[in-house]
Amino acid sequence: MTTRRWMTAVAALALLSNGGRLLYYAWHARTAPSIAVLGVSFVVLICAVAGAVYWSSKDGGRWLPSIWPALASGLLSALLAVGVSTYVERTYGWTLFVLVPFVIGLHSTLALSRRRPITGGDALVVSSLALLLFGGVLVAVAVEGVICLIMAAPIAFPLAWLGGAVGYALRSRGVVRSPAMFLLLAGLTPFGATAERALHLPAEVFPVTTSIDLPASPERVWQTVLQPSKLAAPEQPLFRAGVAYPLASHIEGTGPTATRYCDFSTGKLVEPVIIWENLHRLRFSVASNPLPMQEWTPYAHLHPPHLDGFLVSRQGEFRLEPLANGGTRLYATTWYQHHLWPAQYWKLWSDYIIHQVHQMVLRNIAQRAAA
Repeated sequence: MTTRRWMTAVAALALLSNGGRLLYYAWHARTAPSIAVLGVSFVVLICAVAGAVYWSSKDGGRWLPSIWPALASGLLSALLAVGVSTYVERTYGWTLFVLVPFVIGLHSTLALSRRRPITGGDALVVSSLALLLFGGVLVAVAVEGVICLIMAAPIAFPLAWLGGAVGYALRSRGVVRSPAMFLLLAGLTPFGATAERALHLPAEVFPVTTSIDLPASPERVWQTVLQPSKLAAPEQPLFRAGVAYPLASHIEGTGPTATRYCDFSTGKLVEPVIIWENLHRLRFSVASNPLPMQEWTPYAHLHPPHLDGFLVSRQGEFRLEPLANGGTRLYATTWYQHHLWPAQYWKLWSDYIIHQVHQMVLRNIAQRAAA
């Protein structure tokens, strides 16, 4: 049995396995996004096969007929992995954000090189276009919203370009450019999400602290922190696009048995008080988190799995520090977890968002303390 036949056999088994898992989930969960992913996968597969047949006989090295099968190749090689990762395994990690963009760039470049000579620039262009098409399909079939795709873009494009560069370097190797390799990548990539779930990667707790100096005394600031508040609508583009932001807050009760309630644009944050040190510190745990965002999407309702439990606040705190000039330095701290990998990349986004929320709250306190 030749190497290509072995590759084809393994690829067929992998495709059947992962396709079956996604079909089983779609049948039992009966959720529109997973069914849409499955349907689009098969449609793209049929189009890719038909395009490859036409391409092989009619292309003649022209750019436009060459690029469409290449884009379909990159799309199909990743779409099954996204469905398995997000809906079956419920992982948003290395497979989804690292392996998938790389495979898109690799396969679209190899597919383009099958029928026409390509340059490094061609590899860059087809990798970028394939990734853009992939993002458009995810929005079109209601798998993801625009906000998450924008957040993922800074890491996804360089990885797609890297995959394109590898594809360009390997373009002259027949085995790599064979349809068997295309099917092998499409079939095996989803198993990366299966491995991630089996590994149970631990989610670190990250603290984020923001501070502001106020001319008011600690007594006045402490009273203001405890008072009910209403916040003005934010002007930051990220919040206007759908990321959750605070609207109002109030505290019921006093001392360690009190509970703080914070209304967000996407729901309510419930925070039982665990430390109440007058004029110094107010710390609370989190009993209920609102959704981290409302996706920007053409659909009325979109609820991808990553909105449930993938970014959660664990504790929060206000801490007052008297200043020599009679004023007060007020600290706001949030301890949170996210289950997104690469963790340090997504921490950049989550830290930035939490800092922006802190600034909204601290500025509101400063305005009320000065009134």
